[in-house]
Amino acid sequence: MKKQKAIIDFTRVRDNDLTETATLIHEKLNANPDFPTPSPTLPVFLTAIEDYSNALVKAKDGTKQDTADKNAKRKILEGMMADLGNYVNTIADGDLVKLEGSGFPLSKVPAPVGVLEQPSIFRVGEGIDPGTVKIEIGLVPRATGYIVLYYEVRSDGTVPGSDAEWQSKLFSKTTGLITGLKSGKKYVFKSAATSPEANTINLYNFTEPVEKFVQ
Repeated sequence: MKKQKAIIDFTRVRDNDLTETATLIHEKLNANPDFPTPSPTLPVFLTAIEDYSNALVKAKDGTKQDTADKNAKRKILEGMMADLGNYVNTIADGDLVKLEGSGFPLSKVPAPVGVLEQPSIFRVGEGIDPGTVKIEIGLVPRATGYIVLYYEVRSDGTVPGSDAEWQSKLFSKTTGLITGLKSGKKYVFKSAATSPEANTINLYNFTEPVEKFVQ
């Protein structure tokens, strides 16, 4: 599972909120035994917070030069916050208790996708070349890709019950080709959407099998 981290990009934070966020980080890191050697040092960081805060107040009813000065000091403060965030991430190494104690806002952990629903559309058409079929799969939200299983139908008209005996091909898109099939033979195909969790446990919701004579 993806680890949470301290956010280090503050370019979209509003001016007033940046001061509050930086001040909280300073307070939380000050004398924090989990982060004994912050870089930049906290006195230097505090000076940057104060410089930016003062410039922000002056720019509200000030000149264009005051605004430019505020923007320049904001860049300096953002850079220090990014450096401190990288330091925190290195020391914490995903430890949520340490991260929460740093005062930094944390990245969100994506919710597990799980095993996805089966595609609503699955079509097998003629390919351009002999021994080739064209695959069309209905889009499944949050899918990382698609897997197609296929098997040459046996002489008695049956196919294996175990998916492990089928051949497979992965697709990053909803359309593609399967090549190297035997011309004049009947194959059966089925498809499913993939996700990290489904791939880990090798469990998928396959479509109903589709039979196709390969030209």
